[in-house]
Amino acid sequence: EHAKTSIVYEYPQAEGDPYYPVPRPENAEIYKQYKALADATPGVQFVGRLATYKYYNMDQVVAQALTIYAQLCRKQRLETVAGGQ
Repeated sequence: EHAKTSIVYEYPQAEGDPYYPVPRPENAEIYKQYKALADATPGVQFVGRLATYKYYNMDQVVAQALTIYAQLCRKQRLETVAGGQ
């Protein structure tokens, strides 16, 4: 657990918004706008289906999240070492 961690749960259901991207031109345009906002937001990482506008199985999403986590840990360690010198 971390003070800056958010965990979101998805519960599939027949009604409501889908939890996966629906490939349509208008959705791709909306994705580009959200991606630009995300890229301009420092200190925030977006992973998964809606973050990349691609369909992933859950094992792929978990692998993606773990990869991002490892990269962030490496970056933090390097910054800590560089700051201590």
